[in-house]
Parts: sequence; structure tokens; C-alpha cells
Amino acid sequence: MTERKRGLPFSVLLTGIIFAIIVVALLAGIWMNYVSSRYHLEKNAQNLRHMTESHIDTSFRMIDTGLKIYDNTYNDEMEEAFGVVNEEYARAGGDPSRINLSSLQEKIGGMEIHFINNQCIVEYSSDPPDAGLDFSVIYPDFCAYLHGIWNTTGYFPDRVVMDWNTGYLEKFGYMPAPDHRFIIELGLHSEALSTERMELQHGDVIREVREFNPYVKDVLLFQKQKRLVDNASYVPTPEESAMLDYILWENRSTQVVKDDPGETTVWEVIDLRDPAYGADTSIFAKISYDDALLAGELEKLALLHGLAAVLVVFSGGLVAMVVSRRVSRPIERLLEDVDRVAAGDICHPIRPAPGYELSLLAESIQAMIDRLRAEMYQCRVSEERFVNLVTLLPVGVFETDLSGKVTFANPAGLEAFGYTPGDLRAGTNIFSIVAPEDRDRAKHQFSAILQGQRTEGSEYTGLRRDGTSVPIMVYTSARREGGKVTGMRGVVLDISRMKSVEAEIRQLNAELEQRVADRTRELERAMGEMEAFTYSVSHDLRAPLRAIDGFSHILSDSAGTRLTETELRAIRVIRQNVELMDQLIEGVLSLSRLGWKDISREWVDPVPLVREVIAELEALEKERTIEFSVRELPPCYADRVMLRMVFSNLIGNAVKFTRNVAKARVGIGSLVEDSRVVYFVRDNGAGFDMKYSQKIFEPFQRLHTQDEFEGSGIGLTIVDRIVRRHGGQVWARSVPGEGTTFFFTLGGDSGSPPG
Repeated sequence: MTERKRGLPFSVLLTGIIFAIIVVALLAGIWMNYVSSRYHLEKNAQNLRHMTESHIDTSFRMIDTGLKIYDNTYNDEMEEAFGVVNEEYARAGGDPSRINLSSLQEKIGGMEIHFINNQCIVEYSSDPPDAGLDFSVIYPDFCAYLHGIWNTTGYFPDRVVMDWNTGYLEKFGYMPAPDHRFIIELGLHSEALSTERMELQHGDVIREVREFNPYVKDVLLFQKQKRLVDNASYVPTPEESAMLDYILWENRSTQVVKDDPGETTVWEVIDLRDPAYGADTSIFAKISYDDALLAGELEKLALLHGLAAVLVVFSGGLVAMVVSRRVSRPIERLLEDVDRVAAGDICHPIRPAPGYELSLLAESIQAMIDRLRAEMYQCRVSEERFVNLVTLLPVGVFETDLSGKVTFANPAGLEAFGYTPGDLRAGTNIFSIVAPEDRDRAKHQFSAILQGQRTEGSEYTGLRRDGTSVPIMVYTSARREGGKVTGMRGVVLDISRMKSVEAEIRQLNAELEQRVADRTRELERAMGEMEAFTYSVSHDLRAPLRAIDGFSHILSDSAGTRLTETELRAIRVIRQNVELMDQLIEGVLSLSRLGWKDISREWVDPVPLVREVIAELEALEKERTIEFSVRELPPCYADRVMLRMVFSNLIGNAVKFTRNVAKARVGIGSLVEDSRVVYFVRDNGAGFDMKYSQKIFEPFQRLHTQDEFEGSGIGLTIVDRIVRRHGGQVWARSVPGEGTTFFFTLGGDSGSPPG
């Protein structure tokens, strides 16, 4: 800057400023005019492009609508031909190999006949080259269409399309075979397809496009088979074939390609797919635009504006030289002050300048310098605060460069690994504090972070400078400066305490498992003692009862004639109570066995079990007439023996409590409630008050006297215990004098066994 002041007088500089102002103002106007003209020229070209592509899309859709109407005129003829083919198919017993396809083809007017199997392969064809054609490979969406109509009936017309092998126009139609083993395809050839159908020409649209858009260089119209419209012999280039594959199978949308600097290629997709037809008549227009033509017009425009700019430069120089005057010293002083500040003397003041404009400029520069000074102060304060915070953190904080060299570490990080600031200046790599067995993983994580991948905290075995190891957890992220990755920063946590806590938890788990094992052994021992007690009850308590019953029977037989009626009745009461006591003992034993007996689940059909129980009860109640009804009982996954005990107790109760009813009825069935199977046993017997509905399932709880209805009070308790052991529920609904219904469910599956 000093050399510039010495070699360039301010008068010249002022002349240059005036010259620059004039030139800039005029050149700005010329530039704005040029930009506007260029914008409108490019905009017009872009609008022409949009109009061209819109016109092609609209015109081709109108043409396709007309062609669709024309194609449907052949539907009746083809549907009649399908009737003939189906009759021949039926005569051949559904075997196309037994059909003379050539003769049948002549019979239906020369239409091609194809039988397509469920793998979308032409298995039989009147045209041998078409046999073996695999649509799942060459035409996957057509294969999906065939599977969609496979299990339907009727005639499905298609459009007139180019034959895959010959390229000739052909009208197709489809009909599922009566036995749905094949899709029958008929193809109609007609000279009219190449004459009448060509009255709607795509070429007319292309000519119209070229007339109103001079930038259109060439237009090629491809069909799905990669054939040109109206030119079946054209062979697409490899680039065209690759783009058609991409549009057809990956991204059916408009694609813009600019491989040639002078040409832009737009692949426009006119999607004419119709779910009512199997064929895809879509057109893929390759429109080539001549960018060189537009570039030439833009070049002419730039040349004209360039000439105008040259004239402005010469005129501006003359005007600047005329109006130049001496106003040097104040500005030079202002420049000196600015140079001092720029050299680093941020506290140097800007001296006042004479004149309103220069004074305002000096004040503005001083204000900017003051703001800069304040911002620099805030930056220093923030930096000091950050450094203090990082220094005081109890965890290690570090930064590295792209090679992994540690460029910064706070005191906690250095102390944790036994390093000093001098070690960092000498060069310490981050991987040197990682155990050898973890270094490959650490390097892989380092590379992933530098590539911008998100990572979670990673656990490693760290190495201190003295060689001792320590478990650490590292959280890292990429360090960026100026938008570029310049290294990595992160924090290091010593997780030794956490590891010791984990070890304590594992020890507690082991102790808990041992405690559970001890409790299990104690439970098994208690179960063994219970089984021994049950055996003792079964034998030791019943022995006195048998003695009482036996001696009272002997007494009744031997001294029966000498005893009074009252004495005989007393003996009968004794024997009845002995029998009741035996029943109570048997009930207690049964209830006890349920507590430790294993459940052996299997799929059980309840109907045979219910029939067995009914047969046993009918044999015991021969003098009674009981109407049993067994409805549908779905299979259930339960213990067969226990399930029979449930039905035996419930049906037995129903038979007992209908004893005083003239016409006893007992019903066994099931219903579905809340997606679960509920079994029930219903009777029209004595019934009970529902306020005792929970009491009846408790041991020895009876709602009737022994004289009214005999029993031990254990049966329903056994039912409740069995149902609950199966994970189910049992409940009752009853009305006194009208009867009772017991319901129960069984946990697990019920309804239908697997397989």
C-alpha cells in the first residue's frame, strides 16, 4: 500500500474513481440489460421446451385414446374365437399338447394361439418361435397382470401392440382356461392394423413440434419393446438401451441427459399404462435440443453489449479527466489511519476529516473498528471461558488431526494416562493409548468418524504411559474447520467403577440363582413329605373306619333280631357316618394329590369323556329317567384324567340336584366368549342363591343338608383346583328352584389342534 501511494498521485486516483463511477454506472446498466435479455432468451427457450414436451404428452394421449377405441372394435371377433378354442380345449381334456393348433388357428381365422403356464412361460404356441417365451424375464409387469386374472373367468381384451419377435402390429386378448391351468392368449393379425390404425400418426405431432420450436434437433419415439414407432428395424444404441432399461424398470419419470456440450437430451415418459389392459403402450420420447443454436444467439447478444461497453469506457475516461480535481490530503490521512489499523494497531484512532462526506466516512470507519474491537474482546473472553471449563472438567477431553496425532488434551486427560504437555508437543498418537487387541477396531471407528458416520460411545482397554491398563469409554465426533473435517475430538471416561459394579451385579445374580436352587430343593422335599402324609392318611385313618364299619355290620347281622328299631337305626347312622367320613378322606386325598401331581397336557376331545361319565351315571341311576343333551365340545389342550374329573363332578352334581324334579334335564355344551371357548354343564335342579356363588368352591362348604342331598363338599373344590391349574376359570349362575349352570375355561389353546 505504501508503494501505491508513492507511485500514484491522488489526482490520478480521484480521476480513476470518477472514471470508475461513471463506467460502473453505465456498465451496470449495460450489464443489467444484457442479463435481462439473456434471461428472457433462455426463458423463452425453456418455455418452448416445456410447451414442446407438454404438446407431445397431450397429443400422444389423444392419439392413444383414439387407438384404444379402434383396438376395441376387434373384441367381439376375438371373444367368439375364444369360445371355439375353449371347446377344443375341453375336447382335449385340458391338455394343449393334444390340440392341433395349426388346424385350430385356421378355424378361428388365422389368429395365433398361445398357452401360457403359471410361470408366465409360453408352453404351447401355434407359432413355434414364440414357444418358450418367458414373460417373467422380458415383461415382469405383464406377468403380474396375468397372475391377477388367473383365477377369474371371462375375456380380457388387450391393445394392438408390436409382436415381441417380429415387430408386426398384433391385437391380443386373454382368457383363463376353464381349469385355470393356463392363460389362453390369442393374437390377431390384420392388414387393417397397418393401414387404418396408422391414420393417427405420431409423426404429424413431431413435425408440428419442429415447426414451432427451432431448438428441437431430433425426436425419437420408443415403445416398451425398445422399438421405434413406425420403424421396427431401428436398433437402439447401447446408451439408448441403457436409458430405456432405467426408465422402464427403475424410475419411470422424465430424465435429462447432457453428455454433449452442444446438445441436451430429454427422455420424456408418456405413461399410457391402463390397468384394464395387459399391454403397456407407453411411449418414451427421446427429444434432442440444439444447445449450440441457443449458445450462438447468446454469443451474439454478448458481442453487441460488449461493443456498447467499450464505447462507455472511452466516454467515461474523457468525462473523468474533465471533472477531476484536487481533494487529496484528507483522503490520504484517512488512508494512513486505516493502514495503521490494518497493520494491527487496533487502538489507533481515525482522525476527523473535513467535509460532510469524508467526515461521515471517518466516523463510519471508526464505528466499525470499535465494533471489531468489542467482538475481538468477546472472542477472547469466550475462548478463555472454554479453556477454563475444559481444564476443570474431571473427564479427559482431546483433539486429534487427520492422522490421529493428539493436538490437544486437558489436564484430566493427561493425568488419566500419565502424560505431560511436553509429550503432546513431542507427538503422541491417539492409538498409542489403546490396547493392541483394540487398535484395529479403534482405527476402523476413527475412519468412520472422519467419513461423517454417526457413532455411539465405544468401550476400549486403555494403556497408561507406565503400561498399566484401564477400561475406558470414548465418545467422539468429527472436528470441522471451514466446512472441512480436520480431525476428531472427544471425551474419555474411566469406567473402572462401572466395571466393578457390573461384577457385583453378576455376583448377586449368581447368588440369587443359588438361592432359587436351594428353595427348589426345599420345595421338592416338602412335596415328598406331603406325599408321605397323604399315604399315611390313606392307610392309617381309614383303618379305624373300616373296623367301625365292619364291627357295626357284624353287630347288625348277629344281634339284629334282639335289637330294637331305635338300636338298629343307630347302627345304620353309624355306618352312614363312616361312609361319609370315608368320602371326606377320599376328597381330601384327591384335593391333596392335585397340588403336586404333574399336568400332562395333550389335545383331548371332550365328547368321549362326557359320554363315558353319562354312561356310568345312567348305570347308577337306572330307576331315574334323565334327559342328557351333549352339544358341540371343541377339542382342548388339557390333562385327560383331570378333565374327566371336572366333567364327572359337574355332571354328577347335576344328576344329584335334579333328583326331586319330575323331568330331569342335563345339558353339556360350549360357547365362544371374548375369543375363548367356554364349556358349561346346565341342569334344571334345585339351584341356589347367587350370594353363595363363591362359597360353593371352598372345601366342605355345602348349601344343602346331608338328608336333602348327600355329598362331601369336596367335588366343586376339586373342579376349581383343576381348572385353575390349567390357567382357566370356573363360575356358576343359578336360580333357586330353576336350576344351575356351571361354566369353565381352560388356559392355553382350545378349539382346533394344530395340523
